Amino acid sequence: MTADKVGAFYLGFDLSTQQLKCLVIDQNLALVHSETIGFDKDLSHYKTTKGVYLHEDGTVECPVAMWLEAVDLVFERMSKHKHIDLSLVRAMSGSCQQHGSVYWAESGPGLLPKLDSKQSLKQQLYPEAFSRNVAPNWQDHSTGEECREFEESCGGAAQLAQVTGSRAHHRFTGPQIMKIAKKEPEVYRATSKVSLVSSFLASILAGEFTPLEEADACGMNLYNIDKRDYDDKLLRNVDDDTETLRSKLGGPPINCDKPAPVGTLSPYFVEKYGLNPECQIFPFTGDNLATICSLPLQPNDVLVSLGTSTTILLVTDQYHPSPNYHLFIHPTIPRHYMGMICYCNGALARERIRDQLSETHDWEPFNAAVKSTTLNTDNEIACYFPLGEIVPNVPSSYRRATFAKSPDSQEVKLELKDAFADIAHDAKNIVESQALSCRVRISPLLSKDCADPSVDLGDSMVHFDCDDFPLSEYKKRPRRAFFVGGASKNDAIVERFAQVLGATDGNFRLETPNSCALGGCYRAMWSHLYYGGLTKAPFDNFLNEQFRWDTDVQSLSLTKDKEWQYFNNKIQALSELEKTL
Repeated sequence: MTADKVGAFYLGFDLSTQQLKCLVIDQNLALVHSETIGFDKDLSHYKTTKGVYLHEDGTVECPVAMWLEAVDLVFERMSKHKHIDLSLVRAMSGSCQQHGSVYWAESGPGLLPKLDSKQSLKQQLYPEAFSRNVAPNWQDHSTGEECREFEESCGGAAQLAQVTGSRAHHRFTGPQIMKIAKKEPEVYRATSKVSLVSSFLASILAGEFTPLEEADACGMNLYNIDKRDYDDKLLRNVDDDTETLRSKLGGPPINCDKPAPVGTLSPYFVEKYGLNPECQIFPFTGDNLATICSLPLQPNDVLVSLGTSTTILLVTDQYHPSPNYHLFIHPTIPRHYMGMICYCNGALARERIRDQLSETHDWEPFNAAVKSTTLNTDNEIACYFPLGEIVPNVPSSYRRATFAKSPDSQEVKLELKDAFADIAHDAKNIVESQALSCRVRISPLLSKDCADPSVDLGDSMVHFDCDDFPLSEYKKRPRRAFFVGGASKNDAIVERFAQVLGATDGNFRLETPNSCALGGCYRAMWSHLYYGGLTKAPFDNFLNEQFRWDTDVQSLSLTKDKEWQYFNNKIQALSELEKTL
């Protein structure tokens, strides 16, 4: 391909737990090439299991040297493909596994600008550049003590979530650094800089140490989202000398409001693999944050991932944190946030009911029940949690009930049941209850102008998680809903989710096998054009205009108002049922 035909290429990376993936797109957003380095297979000499080292105490770590080898290997393989002219690459960005941290020795950052293309990255950087040879992984569960201290320092989980967007989590970087400072003090003292995995990879590509990216920094339990700065009270959990820790973190994170490169591509890659010396490196972010950049999500749009678990991603201008979900600064849309709600019980819970309806694991009886218009579940509500649930935060439990409104008040009266009339009722109720839980949790995050003025739900108070709101709060409807994940291929499940959520401007189904890397591609392209003055469109508008709507998504039928309003009657009943858990 010659320059006059192609114009430009953009690279998006995804350094995940088990592999390093790199995608190449052209200026029309068309995927040109995909290259993947599988850690267990391609770099088996590190003897990782699914990309990590697992320890009995709950510690989970990744070898940093393996990542260095993977970077060289992915470029080496791409340079051998004749259909990719790497000299046409204009910009790079990408995503990395969130929360992980890399520890640089005193000499480490200074080695980056001196890389020699005649040697490998590993030969020149490992182990001299690092004070610690392994990086904590998001699966790590060894920081329970540190998490307690973080929450206590703020007055509790809800207060910490108010400051940082999340309660304390084992995997979050602040508790991880705190653990190392306490249990490996010599390592902490020898550490001159700490990178997130995202800023580590950006630093390698740029050939200079780069600060953390602001959106990804929200996954540390250290960053005050309202003040957009590290929080000194939280920093003191790690180090009484907050200025020392701020220095180790590389100073203030990179602001997400306007795109700017962290540098140009290191001469190492230009000389070794024939890349463009003017190629710009834009900030890398976390994997979930990159996912929302892979889709044309605009404010009040919701992404529903229907996998083994259920995950909701939402673009919002409302900062309404909760200890039961996460809020991050949006990586590309100023004054907006990404909300993330994770449920443990998704496909597993549905499959257990499917198997009670069909010994052959056939979905047809389950789907028929979900879509039935004659199976009356109007006064039924249920929760199905074969696994302990995150939202609401309760142990493994099942609850079934019938309900009715008190004739002399707006109160709902529940009658708990051991079982419904038959399992078909459970099939219909589990999909409705899962979708309704998503709906009531996203409502506080939707803008006030999303409320349907024609709906009157009354002023009865309902309780979900840490919130007490009048029913009127739940008149809000997302603008668009996008469905991904294995169960998104099931028409019955997706249609019922769409009916409950009630998106006003469309429902869409799509496959996103490379969403993290693709989000990096799109961010690299838009950032390059915006920074160069070649577009003035905000990221969400740019991607909506450029997105390949005709090939990359399937438009589903729009939810009818009466379908959405039917589930208004079950909100109060769900609130009462959750109180019994």
